[in-house]
Amino acid sequence: MPTPSRPTGASLADDASAPNAGPGQGIAAAALLLMVGTGLSRVLGLARELLASNRFGTGDPIAAFTIADQVHTLLFDLAVSGMLQAALIPVLAAWGAPDPASRAELRRIAGALLSLVILVVGVAVLFGVVFAPQVVRVMTALVGDDDERGPETVALTIALVRWVLPAVLLLAAGTVLMATLHAVGRIAAPALALAARNATIVAAVALLAGPLGVRSLAVGIVAGAALIVGLLIPPLRRAGALPRPNLGFGDPAVREVLRLYLPIFLGLLVNAGAVVVDRNLAWGAGEDALGAMRYATTLVQTVLGLIAAVISLAALPALSRHHAAGDDLAFRTTLGRGLAMTTLLIVPATFGLAAVAVPTVDLLFGHGATDAAGARAIVVALLAYLPGTLFAAYDHLLVFAFYARRDTRTPVLVGVLAVGVYFAVAFALVDAFGMFGLVLANSAQFVARAVVLWLLARRGLNYVGAPGLSRVAVRCGTAALAMSLLALAAWWVLDAQMPDAENGSSGLARELTLVAVPVGLGAAAYLGALHVWRVEELTLLRQATLGRVFPRFAA
Repeated sequence: MPTPSRPTGASLADDASAPNAGPGQGIAAAALLLMVGTGLSRVLGLARELLASNRFGTGDPIAAFTIADQVHTLLFDLAVSGMLQAALIPVLAAWGAPDPASRAELRRIAGALLSLVILVVGVAVLFGVVFAPQVVRVMTALVGDDDERGPETVALTIALVRWVLPAVLLLAAGTVLMATLHAVGRIAAPALALAARNATIVAAVALLAGPLGVRSLAVGIVAGAALIVGLLIPPLRRAGALPRPNLGFGDPAVREVLRLYLPIFLGLLVNAGAVVVDRNLAWGAGEDALGAMRYATTLVQTVLGLIAAVISLAALPALSRHHAAGDDLAFRTTLGRGLAMTTLLIVPATFGLAAVAVPTVDLLFGHGATDAAGARAIVVALLAYLPGTLFAAYDHLLVFAFYARRDTRTPVLVGVLAVGVYFAVAFALVDAFGMFGLVLANSAQFVARAVVLWLLARRGLNYVGAPGLSRVAVRCGTAALAMSLLALAAWWVLDAQMPDAENGSSGLARELTLVAVPVGLGAAAYLGALHVWRVEELTLLRQATLGRVFPRFAA
């Protein structure tokens, strides 16, 4: 995206790929490692859900686990997960210097935070285990009939809640350990720990699904959380930064973490209410609803993890530096570049996934215990999620931009407003459209968040990349629409020409062809159009990816 002025370090390309960037090279290397870890974690997460779909389908067992997993996720989110980038890393980084005095202070402060987290989360986990029947009732019976799924499924859900909740305590401790490693510049273990966790869950299902059924997922979650802690302790010891537990909860640094986290916690509390209502409505929206929504969510989260998280992680260090230096022009330019690169990637990803939704779901999920009805339900959920996925990518980067300005309140207030949009759409559509209406409500929530944050960013910063961003959006949108139509046509033709095959290698080859050929043709058309139109972000993307590994291709 051409800009009137391009200060040093003002764009993602400058921060992520410039060959002589000085200190920026370390930041770029850190971002690249985090991107690799995030991408690997998302891919393994997708593999986990593919295996779950094959073994457990979309019916009652996976519905029971989905509720239990949601309880575990909600508690973790409320307790500590939002602290990592918004509070823990910014505060602990002040004591990241390698001298003994700084390390001793870092160990003390991180130890107090670790003790506080273990105390608070430990009590919450114990409460959840003891009152698991009441927790499940809140998640499933606030809306609709108590007997939507039958007593056996309810009993399984209660058991699974008790199995998975200890993982929350391990993950909470791991979050503090991750933040401490980030503070001293040791990011390899944090970058790879979540991928190791998903690999553990995959292994648990592969080995234990026979004797334990869906409980194997719960075993994998707890074992994976324990592995995260185990992977983080050795590098902390080597760095001389292993937290020293203590009860110094009144320390100014601890109070600063809590101050920064309070708005995020309140926003997560409101969002948790929306999730509880959503799970209640989905519990009674049909046998396949929860499972289909789970697997479709995994697909769109994989896309977001590989695009939105990658670009946001690359942009956040530069945005934070520009704000700290008071360089508003560089901040605006970097944010505009990030939004343009997001457009370059998320628009074709969502359009293309919509075009090949049916063959993609058949290839990934339409096997084993997932029958034709379950696969079609996943397709319906995926198509309804995609509009929200498109806007969620922008929302992700805009939230990080506000965080870079040490503003955690604005994203929270916008999130509360978006939850209101969700409630309005969900209750208006669920009776008529069931699961489809719920997923549309989720998409409406993300659209509302992104639009309001965009308007606030434009007002607060005066400029975030337009008119160059508008030009990129028009060209990428046009190329993506043409790409999706070409991919859709290719799938129709191939589906009609290739005879159906029975299950086995020939059937898998057909399914691979029905996805690979349309995707390949569409991608070639999209990249060709952007090359002809000389979209600068395409060149910058090549520099940011190939340039660091194959410098000759970055020229």
